[in-house]
Amino acid sequence: MKTPATSPAVKAPLSDRPYFAALDGFRGILALVVAMYHTIWLSHPNTSAFFNNGPVIIDLFFAFSGFLMFTLYRDHLNEMSQARQFMVKRFARLYPLHLFMLGVFVAFAIFRIWAHKIGLASYEPGEILPFEAGATESWRNLLAHLTMTHAMGGADALTFNAPSWTIGAEFYTYILFVGFMLLGTKRWIDRFVLPLTIGAIYLYLGLNYDNMNITFEDGFLRCVAGFFIGVVAAKIILFNGLRKVFNQISAFQASVIEWITVIGSTLFVIYCGGQLQFFVAPVLLLFVIVFSQDKGMVSKFLDQKLFAYLAKISYSVYMTHVIISIGFTIVAERLIAGIWPHWNDTAFGGDLLMIPYLLVVIIVSHFTYHFVEVRGGRFVSRLFKRNKIKPSIAKTSA
Repeated sequence: MKTPATSPAVKAPLSDRPYFAALDGFRGILALVVAMYHTIWLSHPNTSAFFNNGPVIIDLFFAFSGFLMFTLYRDHLNEMSQARQFMVKRFARLYPLHLFMLGVFVAFAIFRIWAHKIGLASYEPGEILPFEAGATESWRNLLAHLTMTHAMGGADALTFNAPSWTIGAEFYTYILFVGFMLLGTKRWIDRFVLPLTIGAIYLYLGLNYDNMNITFEDGFLRCVAGFFIGVVAAKIILFNGLRKVFNQISAFQASVIEWITVIGSTLFVIYCGGQLQFFVAPVLLLFVIVFSQDKGMVSKFLDQKLFAYLAKISYSVYMTHVIISIGFTIVAERLIAGIWPHWNDTAFGGDLLMIPYLLVVIIVSHFTYHFVEVRGGRFVSRLFKRNKIKPSIAKTSA
């Protein structure tokens, strides 16, 4: 963890808060992992046990976000005026790209209707066109996406830009976070309310679902649990002397701890599928605590410009990859298969297709970051007349 030198008597400006290189690097890498997970064609990665149980990786994003939000705002979210500024900034961070990609998917839905109408496309067995009776691309679900309530019961299916359910879940979790911060630091909340709330959520989810692949149904609760695990991790580090313990160990010892954490977390994903996934809380907590220290070999490796860049565009990667995956699937089925019918019988063809796919995702995300995220965020800030909270996408932003 890199921290600027500041006087202990003066609160550091928000722009000078710590930068967590390892957490940032993992965020960039895991965004690409999610992009690979959502590919539709056959490949070795998306048929592996790691990817089969891959949805639980999303909970790590929630924990990262909770950790960063508490660490960054613990001295800057104590009054209602600060709370309003925080929510405007988070809205400016999330909504422009969400709305842009929703528009892309609505345009794609309209194109499907038009293509069938003129005979460019033929009906697949059981296919229902968008906005017809029984279609997942319904007016109700469109409204839920517009209001970002599609992980809170507003939607009845995972549709349009499917991964965006996490964006709605996280935005409304921020409201709970604001209330939590306005209450101030109280031991009874830290020691009892937070652990009991997190435990109760996982108990409820475990009693009602077969695994952690919970999205539009109770995705909001899933997000709340993961987010506040990150908050707990931040509190443990900041207020319980754990940072001093890490400062006393050597770089070699830190590297051993990091590798054990990576391997253990990977094994958890691979071998703890089904309802065992509801025991993910200790894994998330340990992962965030260990890699927030930026001291071992893994952290040093992740502290490179490539991973910082991937982290910067990770939100765009997460939001744009599905439509690109659909496009590559169409190309594979219509063009490649027409020339070479057996191109992917062994999945190696799909592995090769993954390379240009990820490159296109990165390139597209570069432009959506600059022209939609950044510029859209500035526009939203001007609308709310909150110029003091520029929605610049800092390296430490969630």
